[in-house]
Amino acid sequence: MQDDLLPIHDWSLNGRNEYIESNRVIIELTIEQTLEKSDEQTVSLAFQSQDKAKNKIIDLFCAEQFEVINLPIGIPKDIRLFTELAFWINYKTAGKVYTGNRVKKQLEEDKYQSSQLVDNDLKIRNLARNLIRLNQCVAPDVIGYWLLANKKLLRELASSKSLKDYIDSGEIENEVSDTQKTRYKADASFRYLTLFLNLDSRFGNFDYYKKKYLIKGFNRPQYVANKTESHQEKHKVRIVIKNIIHQFHEILSSIDDHDFLERSLFKSIAKSALLDVYEINKSDPERLICMKKLKLLKAKPSSLKELQDET
Repeated sequence: MQDDLLPIHDWSLNGRNEYIESNRVIIELTIEQTLEKSDEQTVSLAFQSQDKAKNKIIDLFCAEQFEVINLPIGIPKDIRLFTELAFWINYKTAGKVYTGNRVKKQLEEDKYQSSQLVDNDLKIRNLARNLIRLNQCVAPDVIGYWLLANKKLLRELASSKSLKDYIDSGEIENEVSDTQKTRYKADASFRYLTLFLNLDSRFGNFDYYKKKYLIKGFNRPQYVANKTESHQEKHKVRIVIKNIIHQFHEILSSIDDHDFLERSLFKSIAKSALLDVYEINKSDPERLICMKKLKLLKAKPSSLKELQDET
């Protein structure tokens, strides 16, 4: 299934050129289909015309200065990269405008506002796409808990057509106490965030978590894979969960204070109840550290950076 998405393995200049040459027909078709659904005026402002947009996007991908490390979090690293029109518009229009000072200043202000709108649209698309991904690998109740945990964020983004269908659509089949609801809402948000941030590509042991919590099982608590676990396997999963918490802490400290979407997603997991649902109990010597790092996920990224600089 993953191979069908034509993953991009070699991000060097030669590798990107070879990727285009090997898959040019499907890449051009993918871009054309995306352009058909796009706003023609926006595309024309960025690329002069829709006719030129296809070749210019390919040229941007093959440019020497294009680097994979600059891709925003959540952007797919396969053929779907070419469907991310908002990203390509933002990438194309981010250069300086050389003109008279007064005109230059106004153009740069307009460009900044346009860039912010494009960036927000990109994030909303990522949010919706990853919710679909989550739905494919968890029980239905988990989606319901995620919707409950992120209701405020979804309402703020309700103008997005891709999210409207999800708001208020979540249902919980299994009745549980309010305490359990808090735990499962944090758990659902945690699972979602691992997908949104592509954690499976960040460290090798993620599979221990994935095989338990990102596999469809029975729609009943604890909403995990249908298999028995040895004591050793449970221990390995808990180690990975603690590593993920540390990883989240580092990622949050690297983003901008104004990235409201990412900050909202982090806030939804900033609860000590998460440690209970993942069975990281009071006898675990790392519980207090994990609890502190979870609570800090509510803080501004800049303040986390300052704390790291002090230590």
